[in-house]
Amino acid sequence: MNALLDRARVLTPLLKERALQTEKDRMVSAEIIRAIADAGIFRLLQPRRFGGLEGGFEQFVRINIELARGCGSTAWCAAIAMIHNWVVGLYPLETQEEVWEDRAALICGSYAPSGTCERVAGGYRIGGRWSFASNCDHSSWYIVGTLVPPDEDHPKPTPAWALIPRSDARIEDTWYSSGMAGTGSKTIAVAEPVFVPEHHLLSIATINSGAAPGSRSHPSALYRLTFTGAAPYTLCSVPVGIALGAIEDFLGFARTRMAAQPGGPPRPMRELEQVQLAIAEASASVDGAMALLLSDSATVDREVSQGQVPSSDERILFRHNHAYAARQAAHSVSALFDVMGANAGDLASPIQRAWRDTHLIAHHLSLSWALTGSMYGQAQLGMTPRGLY
Repeated sequence: MNALLDRARVLTPLLKERALQTEKDRMVSAEIIRAIADAGIFRLLQPRRFGGLEGGFEQFVRINIELARGCGSTAWCAAIAMIHNWVVGLYPLETQEEVWEDRAALICGSYAPSGTCERVAGGYRIGGRWSFASNCDHSSWYIVGTLVPPDEDHPKPTPAWALIPRSDARIEDTWYSSGMAGTGSKTIAVAEPVFVPEHHLLSIATINSGAAPGSRSHPSALYRLTFTGAAPYTLCSVPVGIALGAIEDFLGFARTRMAAQPGGPPRPMRELEQVQLAIAEASASVDGAMALLLSDSATVDREVSQGQVPSSDERILFRHNHAYAARQAAHSVSALFDVMGANAGDLASPIQRAWRDTHLIAHHLSLSWALTGSMYGQAQLGMTPRGLY
């Protein structure tokens, strides 16, 4: 598995070189996606049965951090592709065989229930529009959220995820964002409802049950993890890598620049105490965030290797740490941004892009400190936790 991390490190300079162009293009290039695929990185969490590595979440976090040192948007798209190879592994074996008829197929998703869903013989007819589908331009399959109508067994609509091939949808170019602009998080549209077979749809309750159909197809406990407890590593590890890259860029900037001084001659930026303290603050913040994620993901891997899965108490702690790590990554970049003066606004500066990217990620619903922090507090106070874990 270390070979994958080494290959990610080789790619990082290229991603950094292309980061500004990725932002301008509002999507990762096919060339970069191909390079990541050729490195075998997308196969990390894919079942062995379909050519994957069935790797672990600590390695997942390390790879995401490394790629994000070069380009946050690229790392986000790579992480989306990796985690969805795990998600497809939760579906019935028949579905997996169809998706991975092409072993290199990439999958992305948009989970919020949207559009229409009608029960028909053998499955469903589904239509609608799903936004924020990161990396959809390079994906062959889409997982989309829907509400299955009530029936005799389910008196209320059932939130579920349907898997549809790219050929059944079209992409609407709706992604114009101040942060993470290169993720190509556009809208998937199905104007006329399409048929989705029964085995291409799973309820969210099943996805999070620890007993999804795919858990019976693969012996590893990896496929008995809950989505809400494991998948957020996709999101929270990226801002940590972005912050590390920003510190590296800032050090290069501060070592060579002069800073204007009120009432006196310019001084080397590196001599300013506020600059030195900003470096210390940024480093401490991101180092702490990274330590949390690596420790937690190593715990997940250890339990999986023993045929176990994390307890609900552990998952609540992990969710707390996911959000806190993203928050600290954004704080890390802010510490640097705040001492750059007018240079902070230069659109050619990678630090202002890191500032925009980390703050947007920290506002993602899955990383909301207000939600995850209060959920953790509720558990500590003996209350029933309200949230996703």
